[in-house]
Amino acid sequence: MRKATRNCFDRLAGNLAPSGNFPNAISVPQSPISVFCAFISLFAREGMAAVRAGAVGLTRAPRYTVFSSRGGDWSEREERERNATPSTGKRYGVAMSNAETARSRWKLRRKLSELKVKLCDCTLVLALAGLIFSMIDVEICATGLTSKYLLAETGSHALRLLTIGLTVILLLLLVVYHIVDIRIHLVETGNLGWRVGITKERVARVLIELAVCSVCPLPETGVIRWPQLSNVPEKTRTLVPIPVNVLFTIPMFLRLYIGCRYVVLHSSQYQDCATRTIASLNHIAVDLRFVVKSEMYRRPLYMLTLASVSFWCVMSWMLTQCERYAFPTISGFQHFADYLWFEIITFFSIGYGDVQVQTYCGRALAMLTAVVGTLFSSTLIALMSRKLILSSSERRVNHVIAENFFTKEHKHAAARVLQNTWRAVLRSRECAKAKPNSRPNLKLASAQRALLASVNSFRKSRWRLRMQMEDEDDFFTARRAFTETEERLQKVRLRQSQLDGKLSKLFENVEALTRTVVLPKYY
Repeated sequence: MRKATRNCFDRLAGNLAPSGNFPNAISVPQSPISVFCAFISLFAREGMAAVRAGAVGLTRAPRYTVFSSRGGDWSEREERERNATPSTGKRYGVAMSNAETARSRWKLRRKLSELKVKLCDCTLVLALAGLIFSMIDVEICATGLTSKYLLAETGSHALRLLTIGLTVILLLLLVVYHIVDIRIHLVETGNLGWRVGITKERVARVLIELAVCSVCPLPETGVIRWPQLSNVPEKTRTLVPIPVNVLFTIPMFLRLYIGCRYVVLHSSQYQDCATRTIASLNHIAVDLRFVVKSEMYRRPLYMLTLASVSFWCVMSWMLTQCERYAFPTISGFQHFADYLWFEIITFFSIGYGDVQVQTYCGRALAMLTAVVGTLFSSTLIALMSRKLILSSSERRVNHVIAENFFTKEHKHAAARVLQNTWRAVLRSRECAKAKPNSRPNLKLASAQRALLASVNSFRKSRWRLRMQMEDEDDFFTARRAFTETEERLQKVRLRQSQLDGKLSKLFENVEALTRTVVLPKYY
């Protein structure tokens, strides 16, 4: 359209103002009305030509230019447009030009997703390996072998150095993992600017992950002393030496969050492309919350048992490392068994008091166990309550059985009312023939009492049947009403079809009668 306007101005300027640029110009009267009419006619002609050529609607944004009759302005502008670099990454959701672009973008996203899963697997292996090596080092130091044997001390230093190396590799892989995640986000949004995928929330999450995974024991860190908690005043003034590598090993269990990420990426909800598409259309993110809720709905007891046992074992080992230095004469396995018992009874808020913690670290872990145990107990109660709820089919069976029972009881009560009424009538006839205060009068009074009792029983049974009918589930009530309505509609359709058949037969008879009466007149 701009091209059509430009041509209009060129031709109009050439026709109206002859100059050196337009040597073949024709002089015409330059009144405002004639100029306006000439411009409108030229604009309509050039606009239709531009529409036929498909030049309308190809511009991206409006541009404002002062038009001139000099041809140099137009050539310079065309040259600038030709040499301008195409702008990319201005907005989200850039449209795909053809099927090949969509296919290539889908292949790139699939490769990046596979790389993301592999990086998650590698980070989980490195995190668990570093944690296991640190636990082995802590157990070696707790037995006192490092102070007796040079080989044990050398092995402890080697394990710590190996843990540091694995931690460095883990941090690098975590950074690469988040870079791949950002690239997947850019591919999904169709944007090429990497700054779009870097948000404050993502940066904060990456920094927190790096801070959590960077904790590891260092060589030659020494010991730290903290007070021993006890009811005995002499023990309260005692300071217990704790190796610093133990305090660095306990926070390393926070690396297990990578296991949660591994569960999400390897879940059926994430691996299935159709499931992820349906979830995205319903504005549901396939994350840890969604996967855990789905698994808890499918296998609640298995998930709760697995999580509880894992939590007990981890917390028992951590309590053992916090408390074993206060009682160096007790073996490590006995400490672990005692604190496993302590974890279980604290988890369920029982607390017999036979096993006690003697350090602030142990008390903090005991409070954490109590809080988590309360949450798990309430979750278990909710799941058991849901399992005890009858299904719709089971409720329907019980409702049908109860309805049949009350219906039968109502019929029996009505029959007893009729029987006692007939007996009362017979006794009243016998009493009319007999003398006063005789035996028939006593039988009449007994029959009347039985009749009154049967009437009361009939009313109660009718009330119970009515309450049972009102207690019916809304779903089954609506279904029954729908079934009854459908049956009535079927009857109406059947009658309508029968009526149509009768009308068609009547129409055929009328036509036959018409032919019989009318046709003989023409012969």
